[in-house]
Amino acid sequence: MTASIDATDLVMSILVIFGILQLAWFSVMIVRRGIPPEIIQQAIPPLLSVWVLMWPVYVDARWLWVGILALFISSLLAYSYRKPFWKQLRVAWSMQPADDKPPIYSNPKTLPLMHTMLALAIAGLWFQTIPEFGFGLALCICLAFPAAHWIDHLGKLKFGFLKLRFPAHPEQTLAGHLVLIGSSTLLLCWSLHVYHGTDWQTLFIATLIASMAASVTRAIIPGQWNVPASMLSVGFSMWLL
Repeated sequence: MTASIDATDLVMSILVIFGILQLAWFSVMIVRRGIPPEIIQQAIPPLLSVWVLMWPVYVDARWLWVGILALFISSLLAYSYRKPFWKQLRVAWSMQPADDKPPIYSNPKTLPLMHTMLALAIAGLWFQTIPEFGFGLALCICLAFPAAHWIDHLGKLKFGFLKLRFPAHPEQTLAGHLVLIGSSTLLLCWSLHVYHGTDWQTLFIATLIASMAASVTRAIIPGQWNVPASMLSVGFSMWLL
């Protein structure tokens, strides 16, 4: 951090910490109402997009790590602390157990929201060096991937013939991947346009290739590790192009 702290960065960091505390509180309240953890986890990235949209406002981009650290500390407390609130937060932010035990007894092998935090950290690292790339990546994490997930879920219920049946992700559908590619392309184009004012038509081919790289990575990397892996593939694809 620089010796002089900009008031904008300080105020935004306080707001982000308060917002993440609220996010943890609402997650617990909702899981107590019987909402499946998967729905809560897929709703978190779109809510975090409110914070990501403020990234270009930071004077010193290193301050965005305050938000990632606040999310990490909340996850660490949920993983390790045994008080009822934190145990229920662990349920809300963790994957359902594979066996028949109720989720309240689950002991996740990774920190709750680990994959989302890691993906945001990758986007944050890109934002330190190439802000337009990191901003676009973070928007893809928060908007494009959840959209693809819900389209896959809808396809599983109504359009089973659209399933692509990848070995690592048999539930993924053609419609979900098309939504991922289309939305990622638009978000990456918009990010570059925000920073450089470049005409969208000149950016379309490069961002489309990067979005297709995200789609391929999402299909072949098992589990939720496909999200942070996709951020690496998109970032390097954009850098190369």
